[in-house]
Amino acid sequence: MQNQPETAKASDKTLARLRRFNRVKVVRTALQVALLVGAVVFGVISLINNRVNQSTAEDHSVRAEIPTDQEPSFIALSYPGLTKSESLTSKIVNDKVFAKQMAVLKQMGYVTISQQDILNYYLNYGSLPEKALFLIFEDGIRNTVALAQDVLKENNYQATVCTYVNNMGEVNSKFITSPILKSLKGSGTWEIGTNGYRLSYINVYDRYGNYFGHLNGQEFVKVYEYLWRDYNHYLMDFKRDEDRLREESDKELIQRIKRDYTLMEETFLKDLGAVPGLYILMHSNTGAFGTDPIASNTNRDSLTSIFAMNFNRQGTCLNTLDSSIYDLSRLQVQSYFSTNHLLMRIQDDIGEEMAFITGDDQEAGNWYVDKGVAEFTGNKIILTTPPRGEALMTLKNKLFTDFDLTITLEGNVVGCQSVYLRTDRRLESGIQVALENNELVIRDLSDTDKELFRKDLFELDGGPFISQQEDERNGLITLQKAIIEFDEDPRRVEEAKVKLMELEQTPVLPLDQGGTPYYPVLDISDRASRKLRIRLVGSRMSVWVDDKAAVEQLSVSSPQVGSIAFGSKVYMDDEYSQRFLYDDVYDAVFISPVVRNAENQDKIEYAYELTQRQTFNSTITRWVNTVVDFFLNNF
Repeated sequence: MQNQPETAKASDKTLARLRRFNRVKVVRTALQVALLVGAVVFGVISLINNRVNQSTAEDHSVRAEIPTDQEPSFIALSYPGLTKSESLTSKIVNDKVFAKQMAVLKQMGYVTISQQDILNYYLNYGSLPEKALFLIFEDGIRNTVALAQDVLKENNYQATVCTYVNNMGEVNSKFITSPILKSLKGSGTWEIGTNGYRLSYINVYDRYGNYFGHLNGQEFVKVYEYLWRDYNHYLMDFKRDEDRLREESDKELIQRIKRDYTLMEETFLKDLGAVPGLYILMHSNTGAFGTDPIASNTNRDSLTSIFAMNFNRQGTCLNTLDSSIYDLSRLQVQSYFSTNHLLMRIQDDIGEEMAFITGDDQEAGNWYVDKGVAEFTGNKIILTTPPRGEALMTLKNKLFTDFDLTITLEGNVVGCQSVYLRTDRRLESGIQVALENNELVIRDLSDTDKELFRKDLFELDGGPFISQQEDERNGLITLQKAIIEFDEDPRRVEEAKVKLMELEQTPVLPLDQGGTPYYPVLDISDRASRKLRIRLVGSRMSVWVDDKAAVEQLSVSSPQVGSIAFGSKVYMDDEYSQRFLYDDVYDAVFISPVVRNAENQDKIEYAYELTQRQTFNSTITRWVNTVVDFFLNNF
């Protein structure tokens, strides 16, 4: 790949314009709030934007000789987008987490490759670097380019940015537009790809089996909380009715699918002068290129005639010569992946040992890590399991009998995070206090893991709050409102208005009148923060969760001296989902563990905490980043 200085300069100018555009929007909005807040936000945003490097792009086509007995391969990683927010509800990756992951991969010797390198690899049996990495940013979120730019340049990395073609003309939206893509094209840091013409869904059913029909991306987002995994992407199947019978003929299906490819091709030729080489078929993960054979064949014929390559799957990162260039796979990095989580997934895919990170070596020296891997950072311990397994770490050289422990757990809700008390490295004795699939579970390890207590944390929080009947109606009402707000079909909008009026006037059985209690269905990506306090004195234990008493004076095994250990365990779920193949690695996250003397709360036996200054700085940084992220994405 050759450098193109003039194109690179144009790219940097457009990126600068993009940043200035974001900055102007933020300032304009910030001036409407209190003067002090506006000054703080403006100053921080200006500082962030001024850090953007506007040097010309460098050549990233790095090559490395590989042993003749080693078959070349490459890994592909995909990010749904980047954000400055550290919110646990964010579905896109924090920019600092991304920067850390890239720095670690760079240190391990990974080199990014281009689309042309992949073409040479498959068409000409070309060579690849020994550790070849292909980076993709999906969904075309505008701020992702600005947030990733410096990180890519610092590591001498390049990436492909994708977008949905129907968003390219929406100048005031949060998505990347044609002018931005045009400037990035051939920059050396960025290449262009596409996720398709539209992000749209068909044959959508809610968790009660109600038919929600065919939804555009905005409608789908509005009703997502009421769905499960019963829907198709726009190109995957026939449009079907509420009885799952076809609404269109073979010819109509073929014409509809081909229409999207035609619109893609025409838009790219008009706006960019060429069609990019890379395509990502959403969301295939099927036997071929769709759930229905006719849809699959139509997708295959269209994409192979227009694009040079297709990422057809997500869930694994390894691609070899045995793969088809039109059936490539990428690992889509989730917002909750720690760096070791990502490395563990890569290790499992490529079958080679990875160098996991430890972080704070001094604190790491206080622990035995007998299973899995642990990272220590500030006041946080992230304990990562091996695939389909569990992890265990035990505190060295400290034994306890009676004590008062406080700790915050921030691992995903689905999975198991455990605190073991009065135990040993083999867990042959002691007590387990676990957050397990949103339940608090206490077991006696000295008595064949006898279960002593179990409490649903949803109930501890005060739930159930509504009946299933109310929840079902809320979903149907939300659907009608989404159609009224976002649908482009006037007939459908009018029908939704009538249906909304009917739903709002039709009573359903509430919880307090005998309705069936509604318990939310847990998803493996759900995150939560839970503060635990555990008081253990003699043969009695009390546990508080988020300052609420969960159990008091629970009878446990007789007192004995033992250590403290932390555990992490994957919950396996084999249910098929086109959108999200099951993640078989789990991060338990233990924050600010403090062990105090049971009789004297001022006497601390063990602690891993931030200093007061670190706590203040961390709080301010999180707040400012959340405000900045909100302004950049909404104004």
